[in-house]
Amino acid sequence: MFEPLVVGAKVEVYIKTNHYTENSGSREVFASQIMDLCDDCIVCTMPVDKGKLIVLEVGTMLETYFYAGKYIYKADCLVSNRGKEGNIFTMELKPETPLKKFQRREYYRQECSIPVDIVTLTQNERQELEKRLAVPSKLMMPEEKGTIVDISGGGLRIFAKRQFVKDSVVVVRFPIEVNGKVKNMELAAAVIASFRNMNDESVYDNRLQFVMNSREDTENIIKFIFVQQRLMRQKERG
Repeated sequence: MFEPLVVGAKVEVYIKTNHYTENSGSREVFASQIMDLCDDCIVCTMPVDKGKLIVLEVGTMLETYFYAGKYIYKADCLVSNRGKEGNIFTMELKPETPLKKFQRREYYRQECSIPVDIVTLTQNERQELEKRLAVPSKLMMPEEKGTIVDISGGGLRIFAKRQFVKDSVVVVRFPIEVNGKVKNMELAAAVIASFRNMNDESVYDNRLQFVMNSREDTENIIKFIFVQQRLMRQKERG
């Protein structure tokens, strides 16, 4: 029934109700892990936050994200039972909605306004990137300033004062907040399109797709997007 999922896979949960022991009413993301897959439920470790066990009550509804290879599967799950295996506290999750796959190409694009530095790679630097699978430590070209106006796990849309050559490869440097800490990202990206903005001809609209980025970098961007979506929903509810 849960064929895409595997034992040991990472899980992230958001509490959709306030029925948990600390009763703080917050909606933070908590880390968990799949322990076992049963016919009608998924057994996971009780979630933790900064090393602290978060004991969830039976009946708690969770917005749950299961990591499986290069995909993430989402479902709303009910905590149907609790248990303990050795020294590990566990919970049984019963999906209330079907597992929905998030493909990398279909990641939700989150609107934002993030300052970004952009450096075009020379041919030699591109070859070094492809050989080492890492951004070169020193880059020859000067930095260009821009603003990220939307972001996804697969790429960026950037407003900048200059046009970038289609199919060129650039390095983008920008900050995002993940788990309460600022992470300074440095990622390589290919220019998919670059054209004048229809509303402001002094600005170029640049569409970039990440290349050779690590799984950790992608997951950090996804975490950032999840938090931004949650904050937007909170504002909409007032």
